[in-house]
Amino acid sequence: MRWRGLVIALALLAVLLPIPTPSAQAQGPSGLAEADLVPVLVEVEAMLAERPHARDEAWRTLSQPRLPRIAPDPGSPDHARVTFAWRGGPETTSVRLDSVINVAQARQPVTDYRADFTLPLTRIEGSDIWVLTLSVPRDVAAVYSFLVEDGAGLQRWSDPANPSRLGGVDGESLLRLDRAPSAGIHRPLAFDAVIEPQGLEIASAALNRSVQVSIYRSPEAADDAPLLILYDAFLWGQRAPASDLLARLAERGDIPPSHLVLIDQLDGASANQAYADQAVFVAEELLPALRREAGLAPRRETTLLAGASRRGLSATLTALARPDLIGGVISLSGSFYWAPEGEDAEWARRQLDRAPANPPRFHLAAGRLETVLTSTNRGHVMLDTNTAMAEALAAQGYPARLTVFPGGHDIAGWRSALADGLTALLGEPTPVD
Repeated sequence: MRWRGLVIALALLAVLLPIPTPSAQAQGPSGLAEADLVPVLVEVEAMLAERPHARDEAWRTLSQPRLPRIAPDPGSPDHARVTFAWRGGPETTSVRLDSVINVAQARQPVTDYRADFTLPLTRIEGSDIWVLTLSVPRDVAAVYSFLVEDGAGLQRWSDPANPSRLGGVDGESLLRLDRAPSAGIHRPLAFDAVIEPQGLEIASAALNRSVQVSIYRSPEAADDAPLLILYDAFLWGQRAPASDLLARLAERGDIPPSHLVLIDQLDGASANQAYADQAVFVAEELLPALRREAGLAPRRETTLLAGASRRGLSATLTALARPDLIGGVISLSGSFYWAPEGEDAEWARRQLDRAPANPPRFHLAAGRLETVLTSTNRGHVMLDTNTAMAEALAAQGYPARLTVFPGGHDIAGWRSALADGLTALLGEPTPVD
């Protein structure tokens, strides 16, 4: 049977095992240690060894009832064996897994992302099935994709055998283990309940460009209801719709009905100004435009600014610069290792002054898997630098909290951390100006 052209339509996940030391254990036909194979993979390998042409049957055996295949990890009750697999074609030369769960096996420091961080799948001998088994904490939720190299070059694919994935075109596949945070608040709203955004274009002098803003007005909220301003319209508008999340949290009674504003992107050039231009944009251009053009009347104490990675850093710096307008910050894996050129790492926490009389509140979140050394963070890993920033804020009198979520630097962990931050900042009484 010819598989050319079908590579992108098929995928498989089998069973999970910690990667063993090859010399210490006998190897099965796939190159995996025989003692660590779960029964379904033993069955598949035996089937292919006896009947090399039974590839379709082997694939069906692996892919039922659904993928990825998850099994207990006998060596660690707090982990599960998760097996990823891809069905290749005659020209497939390599398949690699790209996911934050790779961190335990990554080669550090990561200087070449593909070579150092993504992990290779192993082709089962004599077949077109590629597999990789990892031991993953059972409370983790993460996204993943495959990097497949064949005659067409290197391409990235989500897992077509996994129905769980992010929104948007080519959304990444989702892995969610049994102890992960509840996924209920991330369910899409019914079609007739979806809030359609109002577009607003702001000619920004501060950023020297036209900024596209999307405004999601809750039909149940007053003009002065809580307002979440969130960086990255693609991430939070398509991949993990924040408007749906706000509605779910309000429906559950965790927060009051709230409005959402998505800023299109964070300008890369803002780093050259230590993100001071973003503070000017938010304070002097965005908030006045929301009042003038959208009829919103946000109160300072329930105006929140949020973002992930560099956007979390920028949101924090903006609130520190304009505590008169921003009442709270949700920083998701904030890039607090960052420093302007020529400065030592972790510059932001060294700029802190004593908190004003009515300071903004800070909800910082970082992933338990964010321990990767890279050429960018220069050894100042996300988990450590977020911890240090939260401690520095608290030492200066800011209400600051760090939460560590069971995941890494990706949207699967961030969306649950965002929900936690919203509940923490809006689901309890807040001080009034």
